[in-house]
Amino acid sequence: MFDHLKKLMGNSLEYESHIQNLFSLTLTHMDSFRPMNLLDVGCGDGSRTIRMAEYFMVRPTHTYGLDFNQSHIDQCRNLFHADLVNLEFDLLPYENETFDLVICNQVLEHLKNYHGVLEEIIRVTKSGGYMMIGIPNLAHLINRFYLLFGIQPMCLDITSSHVRGFTHNAFKQKLNSLSGITYLDCAGSELIYPLPLFLARPLSKICTGFCAYVCYLIRKNKEASPRRNMNNNG
Repeated sequence: MFDHLKKLMGNSLEYESHIQNLFSLTLTHMDSFRPMNLLDVGCGDGSRTIRMAEYFMVRPTHTYGLDFNQSHIDQCRNLFHADLVNLEFDLLPYENETFDLVICNQVLEHLKNYHGVLEEIIRVTKSGGYMMIGIPNLAHLINRFYLLFGIQPMCLDITSSHVRGFTHNAFKQKLNSLSGITYLDCAGSELIYPLPLFLARPLSKICTGFCAYVCYLIRKNKEASPRRNMNNNG
């Protein structure tokens, strides 16, 4: 019975939903965008990085990723350029305005120093380039019920590696407060627990704040002056 309910809610689509948000935004805003290179901040095993690179027709020689996990980096180096980086302490190992597209998906919730990482992402993005940031939503519908009854929210499970929690509205306000960029749009996942998929899919188009995950699209202003972030305090 429980397995059947999970299937109705789309539990098996959890991992896939992390990247479908990205594709939703690209179809809406970036149909004619042809980046020469891209960077995936927190590339993991590289599978989603490759999918994004193939979508934008970016060659492996112009695809870059970074992660804190050495085994992931060893695996990714067979696919594209990959660097071992501890985002809590390290600056991104790239020059100002290097990349046309920078992706950071399901990473910031693992970091105390998320503000410094955002600043670094902006720094290494070219003027006029795009950034795509994906987060789990603390205000996800099921988390609202959980908190009402004193249950730990899903995206801040005490056994997980998450150390930050962002609501959709708060994170949108954060992005709008950053200098040198323009906030463009967001897309919520089709997963809204505990709703079944046939209800969650249409609702996600109008109630982003209820969604399990949200992806945000921002663009670096062409007049923005590059700066090296020297403050790594979150």
